[in-house]
Amino acid sequence: MLKFQKTAVDYAMNTTVRTMDESFAQLLDADTHVEHVNPALRVNAPLPPGPTLVPIARYIDRGYHELEKERLWSRCWQVAAHEDDFPTVGDVVPYDIAGKSYLVVRTGDEEYKAYYNSCLHRGRKLREMRARGLDELRCPFHGWTWNLDGTIKQIPCAYDYADLDRDAESLPEVRLERWGRFLFVNPDPDAKPLADFLGDLGQHFVVPYDRMYKQAHVAKVIRANWKVVQEAFMESYHVLMTHPQILTGGAHDMCTKYDAFENYSRAVRCGALESEGMPSFGDDPNENGATYVRHPLNGWTYERTEPGKVRVTTNRGVTGLFTADAQWIEGELKNANTHLCLWVGGEQLPEGAPTASLRNAGTPSLVESAMEKLGKDANPRAIRAEVQRQLLAAAIPSVAPTIPDVELYSSIFLTVFPNWHPWGSFNLINYRFRPNGDNHEECIMECMYLAPMPDSGEYTPASEIHWLGVDDDWTEAPELGMLAKVFNQDLRNLPHVHAGLKASGRAHVRLADYNELKLRHFHQMYSEVVGDLISS
Repeated sequence: MLKFQKTAVDYAMNTTVRTMDESFAQLLDADTHVEHVNPALRVNAPLPPGPTLVPIARYIDRGYHELEKERLWSRCWQVAAHEDDFPTVGDVVPYDIAGKSYLVVRTGDEEYKAYYNSCLHRGRKLREMRARGLDELRCPFHGWTWNLDGTIKQIPCAYDYADLDRDAESLPEVRLERWGRFLFVNPDPDAKPLADFLGDLGQHFVVPYDRMYKQAHVAKVIRANWKVVQEAFMESYHVLMTHPQILTGGAHDMCTKYDAFENYSRAVRCGALESEGMPSFGDDPNENGATYVRHPLNGWTYERTEPGKVRVTTNRGVTGLFTADAQWIEGELKNANTHLCLWVGGEQLPEGAPTASLRNAGTPSLVESAMEKLGKDANPRAIRAEVQRQLLAAAIPSVAPTIPDVELYSSIFLTVFPNWHPWGSFNLINYRFRPNGDNHEECIMECMYLAPMPDSGEYTPASEIHWLGVDDDWTEAPELGMLAKVFNQDLRNLPHVHAGLKASGRAHVRLADYNELKLRHFHQMYSEVVGDLISS
């Protein structure tokens, strides 16, 4: 159960959460395309103050996993597949979750069904892997066979089942509904419709999700509970320590607006209007963002000297040599940032790998064009936004001219309970997290890139998952671009978070009032749906 501690009896009455709402409203008012700002961005929905204490047992106790199987995964709407997974009729995608398995089948041109992935004869899974263009579902064990619509087609040695009612042998269906080209399943026949559960989620996206196609899909098993991993991608609070290399430029600081709605929450990482960003140490011609970076807070430089080795130099000239894991090798400097050592000294992406969004720095000519249009004294945010607007005009000219600045330089990321994380603001990212089979100490992390369909209608969707091995480096999925290296930094933490929770001398973790609002909202819903071991 969630606990809300107060420093005094009147804590809740006299304490307010410090939010970014007022500053963010000013930022929207200063947008060069203010008339096109999405009204949803002006909605403020903070949570009451906490702090929130979450039982550590929720992450590490097998009992909570069993409760999740009974009360969460058996009763909630969850992303099972995407329409781009099914290029042709007869395509089949298994969806496994916490010991259960369902089979999503494209049964017609615009028709999909989901079945329990179990033969009605002896229970063998009908499919363990994806399949293309099937005209039937045949059990590999004894050959019982069903049509794509779930009706029984063939029973070998049917004479041996004299009392069998063939009409009653259709595959049992699981509720399946569609939203934004995603296919959701819910094993609970009494659950409210998906549209009611998602509510007004669609208002947060400039390009509707039914106009998005799947550009890439990468999955990997992580040695940590699914909630531990998921929560690392729900806030910006960790960016300063874990991803300092991305804190550059006036808008790139830790200022993030957080809101909680009924069944989903939102973060908008944008930088406050009055923010001056990180300290400036001047331009460095050596900096390339991959193998030579400068820490944005203290000015220390991190330079790759050879694979797996990093030379760190302070702004006073003190140096040290470290491994990619930040282990000291030699030199007067004995300590360095673990994540920057990994960023610079770890595995690198092949040349030409894509970025993690539709955005890029643009060419000098585009920057000059933006500055000429807006004026050289224009806000750096507006200039960057205009560059992105021009770039997007090549693919979606029908939309690009009306996109406001805030959608082009911000990171807008939402969490839909329990485990789906769609991004907006022309970031491609979509996440899904779930237990790895029936193992509560491992999870499957998936990253999908969803991009706007070009006005031309010409695009090639990704219909397969690129699976990485549990010990594979994320850079082995170059289709993720620089996000693969960001994931390496995140995963430098997360197995140790899981292990640290098991080693903790406390019974709870503490969540911040505002910067961890999305986590607090998740655990409020978790309490309502799953409950607590003590009260179960």
